[in-house]
Amino acid sequence: MSAAETPDAAAASPSAASPNTVATSVPSPSAARRYPPTLGFVLSWSLWALTAAVTLAVPDRLDAASPQAVGIGFAAWTFAFGVWGIVAYGRRGVTVLLRHWTPWIGVLAAWMLLWEWSTAKTGWLIPPHFASPQHMLLVFYEDGGLLISCTWHSLVLLLTGFAIGVVGGLITGIATGWSKAVAYWANPLLQTIGPVPPATLLPLVFILSPSTYLGSVFMVSLGVWFPVAFLTRVGIAGVVRGYFDVAQTLGASNRFLIWRVAVPGALPSIFTGVFMGLYASLAALAVAELLGVKNGLGWYIQWTKGWAAYPRMYAAILIMIVVASTAILGLFRLRNRALAWQKDLVRW
Repeated sequence: MSAAETPDAAAASPSAASPNTVATSVPSPSAARRYPPTLGFVLSWSLWALTAAVTLAVPDRLDAASPQAVGIGFAAWTFAFGVWGIVAYGRRGVTVLLRHWTPWIGVLAAWMLLWEWSTAKTGWLIPPHFASPQHMLLVFYEDGGLLISCTWHSLVLLLTGFAIGVVGGLITGIATGWSKAVAYWANPLLQTIGPVPPATLLPLVFILSPSTYLGSVFMVSLGVWFPVAFLTRVGIAGVVRGYFDVAQTLGASNRFLIWRVAVPGALPSIFTGVFMGLYASLAALAVAELLGVKNGLGWYIQWTKGWAAYPRMYAAILIMIVVASTAILGLFRLRNRALAWQKDLVRW
């Protein structure tokens, strides 16, 4: 029988298939993309493992309660970091994030190793001016309640003063940018009181204020008010005049022109003022708590410094850094969402 009379044989032979047939194959699971660990990851993980081993194995020369707690924490993080690398082996998104942060994680491991070795293990940097990781951990354990209370009071004071300053700055900036009559009376105030650092007015504020807390709120608000007011006015003045002409042609009212044309157009400038105000408010908060308020992180820093309790002072400074960084990051996220339409926006 000929090959034409045996279709089964033709089907069984790939060479006998029709030339128009396209062969398809399903990739096997073993063919999935893999992302092996980089040299940087291996070095970073090794540094963390060495830090944990040194902390746990080498005796401390400086006395501290529960000296092995920090070593256990380092070992736990080393394990978690290794698990992160294992998960990233088969997932591209996790790998991208891991490779982005690996250099910083390695630098942090080197810093922790140097810090642990130069303080707790060798005593090269001696107390009270230098604290080991063990002493820092002990501070958060012993003074945890007081630190939480001080952080809460600082946050309440900061948010209260910041909110008042932003609202006052927006009202002042919108009014002076929109009305020439208001600008005539408000400009001298902006030019004289606005540039003055709030810390300069500290003695006068505490004399005239009915309480140190209200005086501190005023100082924080003053630090926010000027940059927000000035840059809001600049932003409104910079809105293209044609936008107002088009809106007026369509019958827009003054309220519509202000809130639907002027303020949205000035948002980039307004956020710049809010950022500057946040930095000024943080500085005013620190000064007010250092010299006036009887609670808060600034007060805690001044109190512990007077007793030469430097590890406690360092712990409060670390918390202030975290609070300030979180506030800036949150404000950047809000700006990114509000100005999603803006091109070439620097995002965090």
